[in-house]
Parts: sequence; structure tokens; C-alpha cells
Amino acid sequence: MKLEKQLKKSAWIIAILLSVLCFGAGSVLAADFNWRKYEGTTLRVLSGKSAFTKLTLKHIAEFEAATGIKVQHEAYPSMQQRKKVLMELGAGNKDLDVFGGMMKMAFQYEKAGWLQSLDGYIRNKALTNSDFDYQDFFPRTQAIINGRIIGLSNSVNPQVLIYRKDLFDKYGVKVPTNWKELEQAAKKLTLDTNGDGKTDVYGWIARMNNENTAPFANFLYNNGATYLDKNRKPVFNSPRAVEAFKFYGHLAKQYGPPGAAALGWKEVVGAMAQGKAAMTVEISIFAKLVLENPKRSRVAGKLGYAPFPAAKGGIPKAMLPCNVQFISALSQKKEAAWLYTQFMAAKKRMLQFQMFGLPMTRRSCWENPKFKASDKLPQLSKIQMDAINNGIVGFEIPIAGFAEARSVIEHVIYTAYEGGNVQQAADGAVKQVKEIMKRTE
Repeated sequence: MKLEKQLKKSAWIIAILLSVLCFGAGSVLAADFNWRKYEGTTLRVLSGKSAFTKLTLKHIAEFEAATGIKVQHEAYPSMQQRKKVLMELGAGNKDLDVFGGMMKMAFQYEKAGWLQSLDGYIRNKALTNSDFDYQDFFPRTQAIINGRIIGLSNSVNPQVLIYRKDLFDKYGVKVPTNWKELEQAAKKLTLDTNGDGKTDVYGWIARMNNENTAPFANFLYNNGATYLDKNRKPVFNSPRAVEAFKFYGHLAKQYGPPGAAALGWKEVVGAMAQGKAAMTVEISIFAKLVLENPKRSRVAGKLGYAPFPAAKGGIPKAMLPCNVQFISALSQKKEAAWLYTQFMAAKKRMLQFQMFGLPMTRRSCWENPKFKASDKLPQLSKIQMDAINNGIVGFEIPIAGFAEARSVIEHVIYTAYEGGNVQQAADGAVKQVKEIMKRTE
């Protein structure tokens, strides 16, 4: 009798322990979901190389352990990765299963038929973990084209005005709220700090090489202009668009360093980190990764962040670059690829990126108490959050021939920098983009 009681007691304890273990596992991977459905499969994943690659590899190892799926992961610098995607999918390569990219490229991918719709997967309880919670993604960041979910957005890079707060305070300059004040600040903060007759702090610096259309979008949209009208006709040769081109080129020429036409984002961020420039407009991720890191920046703790101002003042329009994970429509392992995509976009994993400094697209990441307690740049977070809720996602020209059109628009920006005929250059560019759209849409 005594033995029987002991056995019952032991069984009761074991039952409790099992329920606790199941609960614990369910907080990461739902106990009722079969993650090992495609065990033995090998996926090929192509992504951009970044400061977060190490964390991505950690999560890939977790995925392989949980699913029995092997991941062949390749990471390349962003421009090289984009070219590789275009080359492989353009050749009809079925070997590529999942690839990363920005929303601005998705229009080209979608038009070519390279993107697998995720709507059916998200609704399918046999394929989607009950803890996934798609509604947790901010609506504006959801990767949707023509009513179809064509990928999972995972992070964003809102563009902001980055300025030397210490110099603004020292020289009595207020944070610009319009373009007149922006130029006044750039002029006043173009400085010869050691008295040798040479400028050693430039009032303004911005990209001028083949990635200049990204920061330029702040000028275009904040002057009441746009790339396409409501009928999707190119209109970036309008008076306000031309004015935006001219002002972008003028700031770089007048208040930027010599040879500014060759500057890319690395040079811009490097100049800010070394204290060589007073202002720029750039993606905000550089704040925590570089500019506020004392090991990498001479101006850590001396910077301020603000929305890039509208030309005449008022409510500015924020630019919102979105990073997306896509599943190739050519893949022969789409369901296994979906397991990978949703696993990497789980709340727990995205929170780890958020804590590391990458603004994520899940609401829960921003509301998490751990993130709030660790946030050392609440001013920047507020600006980022406003961009997530109100920013322009397709901030560069949103067409299928984006890559080709981008080069055409870059030429107009160069023309503005060199003091050429901007109206003529913009008119010619609009004609070229119309031809591109005829061929690609």
C-alpha cells in the first residue's frame, strides 16, 4: 500500500515536471507544431553581410538543431548581394531558396515573378507556429505588393538628421526646422578650428556616389515633390523636384569636403565619427553601431538626432527603408523555406536584434521592458518609431526597373552638384525612366 502511494506520488510529480517542460518549450517553439516536418532538407540562404551576421549565424544554428534542416548560408556586401540575386534568379536558378533584400528592390523581383506569396503559409496552421503572430508586425512595414504578402520585413533603417550637438550649442545654432535654417547651420558650422586657414569641420556631408538617391529622397519628398504621380507617371522633373536636386547638390558643393562627388555611406559615417562634419542625413542604425560607440567614434555622446526638415517647415516626411526576407518562387523547397523564414522572424529572436541596436518591425520588440530599460537614445527611438508609423516605405522610385532607373536619377544629382542644367537633366531622366517602365512593367 505504501509502495502504491509512493508510485502515485512519483507519477504526479513527473506529470507536473512534464507540463512545466512543455510550457517552457512552448514559449520558444509551440509544442503542438511540427518543426521537424522537413528534417533532412538543405536550404540555401543568401543575405547581406553586416554587423549582425554573427547573431544571424547563431540563430541559424538554433534553427538547424530545432528542425533537422541544414542551412547553406552565404553573406555578401549589400551591392554584391543584390547583383547576385538578380543574376541567379534572372538565370532561373532553382537552388536559391531564401534571400534578403530591401523593399525598394521588391517591385523588380515581384514583377519578374521571383517572389513567393506568403499569404497561404501564414494562414496554414500546419505550416505556421501558433506563436508567430503576424499582426505583431507594424502595418506600414508589412511587405505587400498588389495585395499579396511577398516577404517578411524584419528590420527598418529610418533616415534622420544627425548633427553635432556640441557644436550647435557652442556656436548658438538651433536644430533646423526648414531648409533656410539647414543652410544657415551648414554655413556657420563650416569651421577652421585650429586657425591654419583651412576648413577642418565641414558644415554638411552626404552621399554623392551611386547610392545617393537614398538620402536625396529626404529632399525630394520634403519639398512636396515625388518620383511618380498617382497615375504612376514619372514627375521628378517638376519645379519642386528640380529645386530639391539643386539644393542637394548645392549643400554638398558649398559646405562639404573637396571631392564630395565620390563619397559613399562609409565615407560619410566615417567623417561624422571622426568629427570632420557637423551634419548629415543618414540611416539611423549608424548611431548605435558606430557614432555612439566610443571605440569607433570621437564624437560619441556629442551628437543629436532630429527628423530631416521639410523645405518650408511643418511636419516632415520620414524615409523608411525596410529590410525583407523573401522566399524564391523558383525554389523547390518553399515550405521548408517558410519554416526558416518564420523561425528567424520569431519575437524572441527579433528582440535580440533590437537589443543589439537594429530597429525591428515587431511592435513587441519596442514595447519589451528589457529594451526600454536599456535604451540609451530615447530621442532617436522616438524619431524611429514615428517613421515606422508614418514614414514613406517606397521612398526611392518604386518601379520594376528600379536598379536601372536609379542610375539615371543619380546622374541628375551629379549634374546638380557640378552646377549643370538640372532642369534639362531631369527632363532627360524622366524620358529615360518612362522607357524603362515600358520595358519592365
